[in-house]
Amino acid sequence: MAGWLLMARLARSLRRRQRQRALWGLIATGVPILGWLTYTCGPLAGVGFLTLGVLVLVRLPLRRRAGLNS
Repeated sequence: MAGWLLMARLARSLRRRQRQRALWGLIATGVPILGWLTYTCGPLAGVGFLTLGVLVLVRLPLRRRAGLNS
């Protein structure tokens, strides 16, 4: 799970086309992680981490669009 977060942070530094591919890769790897987490820790933890994952993935394009490149 820490590797997924690290890859999400590194996706910010990629070019637009590469970033889009990286985001789809993060989604493809995040779904099984989320399923395992929900199975082992329960549905409340699953919903919580789903929310965090969506915020991480949506935040990247929204910050670029708003002109906040930090």
